Amino acid sequence: MEKIKLLCVIIPITFLLGCGGADKVIDETPPIGEHAIEKFTITETEGGKLKMIMESESATINENMSIAKINVPIVKFYKDGEYTSTLVMEKADIDLDTYDVKGYGRCVVDTAENERLQTTDLQYDAKTKTVFSKNPVRIERKGETIDGTSFRADTNLENIVIENQKIVIERTN
Repeated sequence: MEKIKLLCVIIPITFLLGCGGADKVIDETPPIGEHAIEKFTITETEGGKLKMIMESESATINENMSIAKINVPIVKFYKDGEYTSTLVMEKADIDLDTYDVKGYGRCVVDTAENERLQTTDLQYDAKTKTVFSKNPVRIERKGETIDGTSFRADTNLENIVIENQKIVIERTN
């Protein structure tokens, strides 16, 4: 029993003596500049009129890259202060300098005129106020469905270019 007590005392002393004599340089890791935010909101106005509101339950902001990674963002678009459409995505990256958005997964645009656009991996160009995707797209509006292989449109779906269109018109009697 006495030997065990003695070893317990010697080991800590040896450890302390072994570490105390050496000068060590500790490299400090620079901060990443990443922050998590709950209840994330971006509001864009022009001339006092609402242009866009983006909301999400959470976001991760990377200050070094000036990008926000957002889960289930909801973007409401306005023209001259009047609501025009809502864009919902599964996930998105937003450039905090330009407000350009890259949406990932299922993306849906619903307009005030009850039109719906569905696609995947949609992008929003804030400068031109357009949404686009090189993936298959479906637009449902007033008794017709338009399918295509890609598209480019304004956010209220008034001006749309759809590649390789297939239109199905529903007739009601």
